Amino acid sequence: MKKSLLTTNKDFVEIKSSDHAESKIAEIYNRHVDTVYRVCFSMTGNKQDAEDVTQTVFIKLLENSKSFVDAEHEKAWLITAAQNRCRDLHRKWWRKKVVDLDVHAIMRTDTDILQHRDVEENLRKLPSMSRLILYLHYYEGYKLAEIANMLKLNLNTVKTKIRNARKRLKLEIGDDVYE
Repeated sequence: MKKSLLTTNKDFVEIKSSDHAESKIAEIYNRHVDTVYRVCFSMTGNKQDAEDVTQTVFIKLLENSKSFVDAEHEKAWLITAAQNRCRDLHRKWWRKKVVDLDVHAIMRTDTDILQHRDVEENLRKLPSMSRLILYLHYYEGYKLAEIANMLKLNLNTVKTKIRNARKRLKLEIGDDVYE
């Protein structure tokens, strides 16, 4: 079992005041930034908001000096904090449409672009919890039991949400894209 870099308040103060503080903080950031950003993007649907929330989550981690049993608990805390910050953002700000220019999309064929947009659009229509469960399972590789534990949900609830999300995507997108 790996021990986290931020195990106690004393360790946190030492990290903040030591010469190696920057490298230790950078290690935590580098280890989890992609996951936190993807969770934020899946919930906000907006690159700028996802970047802002990701930054806020890591600042909160540093300010609160959380203690973790291991790296997985650290990651679970970061994911939960990201979810909560995204919910806060949705509550506080009115949403406006922002269109990101994707350089790679310009190079794809028209069919690929339409198919990709269709998938993204239908994923955004899913409830946020279903989107998050799909992301954690398919992109992060978590088992359903791990997701249930991380999100404090019943395992059968997670199974039902993932099954319903897949059915909905299959109906909306079609069999050829779904497979």
